[in-house]
Amino acid sequence: MSIVYLVPGNMTGGSYGIKELKRREKLLKEWSFDPSKIKVYDVPKGGSSIESSYEEIASIIPAVDRLTELTKFENIDAAIIGCFGDPGLDVFREMFDFPIIGPAQTTMHTACQLGHKFSLITIFDSMLNMCFKQVHEYGLDSHLASVRAVNIPVLELLNDLNFTYKKILKLGEKIVEEDRAEAILFGCMTMSFAGLDKKLQDKLGVPVLNAGRVGLKAAESFLSMDLSHSKRAYPFPAKLKSKKINKKKA
Repeated sequence: MSIVYLVPGNMTGGSYGIKELKRREKLLKEWSFDPSKIKVYDVPKGGSSIESSYEEIASIIPAVDRLTELTKFENIDAAIIGCFGDPGLDVFREMFDFPIIGPAQTTMHTACQLGHKFSLITIFDSMLNMCFKQVHEYGLDSHLASVRAVNIPVLELLNDLNFTYKKILKLGEKIVEEDRAEAILFGCMTMSFAGLDKKLQDKLGVPVLNAGRVGLKAAESFLSMDLSHSKRAYPFPAKLKSKKINKKKA
């Protein structure tokens, strides 16, 4: 029995490598109610990072295929898509019966319970419209204060944590004072795993949500209540029914 955190890209083959994959698994285990259940995998056929709509769309099928492969040797209870873009969230929910957690969807709705308005910190200015579109699709436009970009590539966020912290802090101060946000979300999973959320929260005086931790707690919560997504909402693709390999065990 396991909760799988799936990085929808080839982290082990990139600059962060297997060490970062194992570090994230260690953190998830520390946050979990049952560390023995936590498993972290990446997608060997995926890209190195997701910083555009093109890369997001391109990541979906390899990631779905990877999770399908994992079901052959892992008894999976739930899965978390390890990217704040929630790439392929609807596709995953069609293909699998166990709970599929989109960190962005979960964290945005959590933020709405902590304040009236939230802001996102994303990677590049070129990704702002992707964030606006995502918030709109989740029906939360009225809760969005702003989206701002740190303008540090995903694969460089962890290189100098002090530099990253200072840039995010400067953005956070503008978000709170100018944009009037009452909660801040890291719009990137690497940001969430950088370990800066508590320090920033203490400094800024508003909740700073770590999407990795929120996503994990959502998965554990659904499992504790024996809940998963409705298959009326996410039916298995009719053309693939004869090939279906994953059924939630009773």
